[in-house]
Amino acid sequence: MSALNWQAVVAGVGGQGVLFVTRALATAARKKASRILISEVHGMAQRGGAVVSHLKVGGYSGPLVAAGRAELVFSLDPGEAVRNMAFLAPGGTLVVNAPDLDFLTPQAREALAEHQVRAVCADAGGLASGAGAPKGANVVLLGAAAAAGALPLATSDLKDALLLGQPAGRKKMNRKLFTLGQGAV
Repeated sequence: MSALNWQAVVAGVGGQGVLFVTRALATAARKKASRILISEVHGMAQRGGAVVSHLKVGGYSGPLVAAGRAELVFSLDPGEAVRNMAFLAPGGTLVVNAPDLDFLTPQAREALAEHQVRAVCADAGGLASGAGAPKGANVVLLGAAAAAGALPLATSDLKDALLLGQPAGRKKMNRKLFTLGQGAV
């Protein structure tokens, strides 16, 4: 087993599948680390409130990611990307469900460049809707993140994690959505 040490923040709003993404990442990371910590902050999901989870893989003692320490901020909503960017470490990666970074102010885009943050953008919501699964943007964005090399996980492990415990119909759709995401970057 390799000694992966990795921290991520997954953000979105209620109903977007933030917790599903976090569990899939944690499951995929099991082959690379013996210790995985997850902390979930549930907002007012029934009203589209913020939902954020912190994921730490490796030799960490506490579950919360400190500001400026996350190698990844994975956001299913551009607004939540803005609210959680302070977690990004210099040289980290921002993966966001947006066609581009136009949702950011010029100053914010400049700050990302200054801190050498890599941005991966994909219109995951549009792709998922086009595939007939509007709630599948989370899986599309995972596919985009994997294809962009934003995750320290094997793509096969991530696919396996997405299919684990899913009914046959959902497995088929998740495969399709993941592949759409891979083609989006």
